[in-house]
Amino acid sequence: MDQDYTNRLNRLDQLNTVDETVRHTPKRPHRRPQPIYTDKMFWVLMVVSVLSQLAIWWIYPLIYSKHLVGGPWQENPLLVFYSILLALATYLTFSYGLTSRINYLFILVPLAFIYFLYQQMTVQQIILLILLPLSLFLINISWLNLQNILGLILYSGIATLSLPVVIFYQQNTFLTTPFLLSLLPLFLCYLYYMSSIFIPDGQNKRITSLIFGIILLINVLTLPWNFWTFLAIVVIVITWMVFINYDLKFKYRMGFLSFFEMITVLIIFLQQR
Repeated sequence: MDQDYTNRLNRLDQLNTVDETVRHTPKRPHRRPQPIYTDKMFWVLMVVSVLSQLAIWWIYPLIYSKHLVGGPWQENPLLVFYSILLALATYLTFSYGLTSRINYLFILVPLAFIYFLYQQMTVQQIILLILLPLSLFLINISWLNLQNILGLILYSGIATLSLPVVIFYQQNTFLTTPFLLSLLPLFLCYLYYMSSIFIPDGQNKRITSLIFGIILLINVLTLPWNFWTFLAIVVIVITWMVFINYDLKFKYRMGFLSFFEMITVLIIFLQQR
């Protein structure tokens, strides 16, 4: 009986000792997330994204215009500067996350700059230039509920028709229906590469991007078969398998996806020369 009592006391002492050890064990310091302004990768990807967007907007209209007899080239450095501001606003808006309040500040900069373009362009051109930052503004208003496939289609359509059309008109002083129809692959590229930003999580992200990726692949398969066609297919497949299927950090998505979108767009457009 006494031995049994003694054993119980020993076990109780052991439990108290373990509890004291756990209580006095120093906790590991909590690692705070790295502030975005100190993230070097974020700023490197910003440069990549801005250059990619500028290439998407400018290169194809200028190449297409070489086959037409249009008016003289009207140099407009203000339009170039506006496109840089808009590319920056687009990157920052989609990298900080939709509905973030600071996004309104980014969007207001290119909107305000349109004032300097007003005296040099037609009303139709100004309206087209306003549409893209305006669409970014509307997408960030949470109660409009545009952070979904509807917002994706809205942004993709406006991004396709805004700056490329203005740049083409600036080069030729007119528009052609074949040029507008030839922008369809650009629209499909925006739908595919921007899908994981508007639908950022879960199975819906993978399914949506897969559907738009298949549509884009079908469009690429209609091009003449050569090395560049094969490269475009590889880029589209790798983008889905690596950067969309797996959860890349949201703040890095716009940079990587803009770069691969640029490659795909230029391959498709250069095939149409």
